[in-house]
Amino acid sequence: MIEQLKKDHVINTMIKEHEHILVMLDELEKISIDLSDYNKNKGMSLMARANELAVKVIGAEPHHKREEDVLFPAMEEKGLFGPIQCMQKEHDIMREIKHDLKNETKNSNKEWKDQVDTVSQLISELCGTLRQHIDKENNVLYPMALQFITEDRKWEEMKEKCDEIGYCCFCPLDKKELDESLQNN
Repeated sequence: MIEQLKKDHVINTMIKEHEHILVMLDELEKISIDLSDYNKNKGMSLMARANELAVKVIGAEPHHKREEDVLFPAMEEKGLFGPIQCMQKEHDIMREIKHDLKNETKNSNKEWKDQVDTVSQLISELCGTLRQHIDKENNVLYPMALQFITEDRKWEEMKEKCDEIGYCCFCPLDKKELDESLQNN
């Protein structure tokens, strides 16, 4: 069903954004592992990169806003409330973790080991929660939306609203552009 969607379909764009977010999570997890192997002098560049990635993940806010203000209400119009409440709650949890990670990766007042432990824990929480969330959206929520919202005109209206909200700083890029963008950072 998803494979048949136009390239600029609301759902396709959201899935593409998820692909970009997952690549950033992969890098964050690698940084978390590498941080434990370095002293403060060597590890500060990793901490700075973790901060950059936290800022980029926070930059996915337009993605959440489009879901919350466009997709979720359209699904609720079709009587789908439970999955929406779950996703909304997870958005709130992830917002807090993302901001905590951004703040902790800038905080140099702590002992290095304490900072590394805190940052590693936040990365683990964020990556675990966000990966599960993306999986639920890609494999349950989005197919459900496509099953229940069947009117082309409704999707066109939703696309217009999404365009008004805007898109993530890193999307929409295709896979090749994503790889090039990450290599340049």
